[in-house]
Amino acid sequence: MKKQFLFLALISLTFYFTSCETETLDKEIENIEKNEDQIQEKGYGHYYRKNYFLVANRGASTVSIFNAKTTTFIQDITLPDPGAQPTYLAYSRWNNSFYVGDFANSKVLYYDADTFDYQGEITIEQGAFHMWINDYAGQLWVNNIVSKTTSVIDLSTNTLIQNLPLPTNEIPELTANAVQHDVTISPSGYAAYVTILDGNNTSYVVMYNTQTLQYIRHEVVGGDAHILPVGTKLYVPTQNANEISVLNRFNLNPQTTIPFQATHGITRKGKYVFTTGITENKLGVINRFTNQVVSETTTEFNIPHNVEVNRRGNVLFVSFSGSTSTKVAFYKIKRNGTLIKLSDYDSGLNPFGVLEY
Repeated sequence: MKKQFLFLALISLTFYFTSCETETLDKEIENIEKNEDQIQEKGYGHYYRKNYFLVANRGASTVSIFNAKTTTFIQDITLPDPGAQPTYLAYSRWNNSFYVGDFANSKVLYYDADTFDYQGEITIEQGAFHMWINDYAGQLWVNNIVSKTTSVIDLSTNTLIQNLPLPTNEIPELTANAVQHDVTISPSGYAAYVTILDGNNTSYVVMYNTQTLQYIRHEVVGGDAHILPVGTKLYVPTQNANEISVLNRFNLNPQTTIPFQATHGITRKGKYVFTTGITENKLGVINRFTNQVVSETTTEFNIPHNVEVNRRGNVLFVSFSGSTSTKVAFYKIKRNGTLIKLSDYDSGLNPFGVLEY
């Protein structure tokens, strides 16, 4: 009942949430989000369910599935279209489905999360890349880096709501090089955040209202930015700036920066944030409360790209990307934040996006 009350309260607020919202409304939304963060930490993951790691093998047209508790391989699924390029994945608990973006065929496919059976597909625009699902919002957001659009999908019908173009009217300084890249949604679903890359040194974090799909505001960060909500903050790894920008999630105001060489992929669990140093063959663990790097680990393989953590918070899953790469690896997460390698596996050519559910 508490979750339902918070969600209904949030919906009532969104009717009034515009780009010129008052500080009072910002504070009300912040309080709702903080409560939702507590709910998420206490049990949103449904601990009684089985736990899986998935990796999209972009060069093999497959998705590999592993047991996230034991790290054992379960099976591969092959995408149905010839030449399919699975890039990123997302999971809907309410639909009990996982979604796979096919870069080459302008679509998102979805599968049963228990049986791994194919269920259907959704046509989007070209170049499916980073994606994010939020069940409270009832939406899946997918960035299409060839078409330079963001597809917003209704999870209740698995149909396209709208393709959002680059916000050139709101950000007139965007150049011809600008393209949407990473995306996330706030825990209770009121806002989506898209990173736009524009050259080697500049990225934008753009905030949207998920109900109206309207631009709210933006902030400038360093080059090649990715993004993750962490409590009341946004952690924004900027690979080319060699730092993680930490922003206020409600108004995008900068709070601090965390130095880390070539920071790229990012995930979190409990008090730790995990990132990859993609060109440095590094894994970093950050204490989210102090914003201090508590450990760095050198990887055995090149191009540590994306990371996920299992439900219990004791295993880190890493994909190592590249045109000839096949490796994924598992690391034990110790309580002090240090990592110890457990094993590795040949999952398929060019392991790319990863998922945990």
